Amino acid sequence: MWLTLAILAAVAALMGYSWIVWHAPLLLVPDLATPAPSASPMSPAERATSSHNARLLVVSGGGALVVAIGLLYTARNYRLAHRGQVTDRFTKALEHLSSSELYVRVGGVHALTHVLRDSPSHHTDVLQVLVAFVRHRAPRATADDTPSPIYPRPKPPAEPDPDVQAALTAIVTRPRRPEYEPPGILYLAELRLTGAQLSHGQLQNADLSGAQLQNANLREAQLQNANLRRAQLQEASLMEAQLQQADLFAAQLQRANLPGAQLQEANLVGAQLQEAYLEEAQLQRADLSLAQLQKADLLAAQLQEAKLIRAQLRKANLLAAQLQQANLAQAQLQQANLAQAQLHEAHLDGAKLFGTRLQEVVLHTPDGADAAEGLNAAQLATAEIDEATTLPTGMREALQVHREWRQRSVH
Repeated sequence: MWLTLAILAAVAALMGYSWIVWHAPLLLVPDLATPAPSASPMSPAERATSSHNARLLVVSGGGALVVAIGLLYTARNYRLAHRGQVTDRFTKALEHLSSSELYVRVGGVHALTHVLRDSPSHHTDVLQVLVAFVRHRAPRATADDTPSPIYPRPKPPAEPDPDVQAALTAIVTRPRRPEYEPPGILYLAELRLTGAQLSHGQLQNADLSGAQLQNANLREAQLQNANLRRAQLQEASLMEAQLQQADLFAAQLQRANLPGAQLQEANLVGAQLQEAYLEEAQLQRADLSLAQLQKADLLAAQLQEAKLIRAQLRKANLLAAQLQQANLAQAQLQQANLAQAQLHEAHLDGAKLFGTRLQEVVLHTPDGADAAEGLNAAQLATAEIDEATTLPTGMREALQVHREWRQRSVH
């Protein structure tokens, strides 16, 4: 039935086209049928030429239309063929992932990587498969790796297996197509990824909560808004990583390498940052309340408006740190180095400053000339200091006068 209708439609189109070609002179050159009163009559040769040109124009237009339809049909066939080829590649790659041979699985991951780069329409599917593959092949994170003499455990691997690393590399170096990535697709929580190579990785909004990433390479990784709650990142490399608004609640970052890291507005409440290297890190408005920062290196770190309430900063290096309007209430700063730090309007209520070095911090002058960089006695009124606390010149005397004035005001 459909064939009959197609034949009838083709015959009708051919008849219509023939009619248009035959009547083209009259349709395109009206003077051939009814000459204008003011026009001179056309000679037979002129009429023949006009008729020929009109029919030639219609034939040329018809030919161009046929060519255009052919090109569209060819393009459609090419797209269908290409999609079929990509789908076939995708199917074969999936078969390789289930192989018992490591090199076959690695080859399957690389095949999926090429599909991911070549076909935006397969982006979501391939990414879901790669994440599922990592979750299936990578071991689960454990709470404690301490060897037990009673129940000995094998030493955990120092890095992911090659097939898992290949899948992780494909995930973090994928083409940037946010429109094809639904929320929650990068679910890599509670996995052991110790020593993983993720530098320059695209991990925005990824869920890495509870993941073990000790010694992992996350240099210059994109981790904005990532969930790293309770993640284990001891000795990880996070140099110049982008961690704006990331959730690092109670994360383990002991001895982690974070120079120049972007941590603006990050949640670092209760984070373990002992001996971490944070030189020139950007921590503006970050929440470091209750964080453990003993012996951390915060040289020239940017901590404007940061929360460091009850943070542990014993022996931390805060030389030349920018702490304007930071909240250091009840912070433990014993033997910390705050020399040359900028403490304008910083809150130091109840801070422990025993043995802390505060020299070269500019004092408030009577005319307020140095107010933008200064430290005044009122900021230290309730802070705890001792004879070992190194204060700026004249600060101890100013603090004594201020405390006596406060006592007189109370009485």
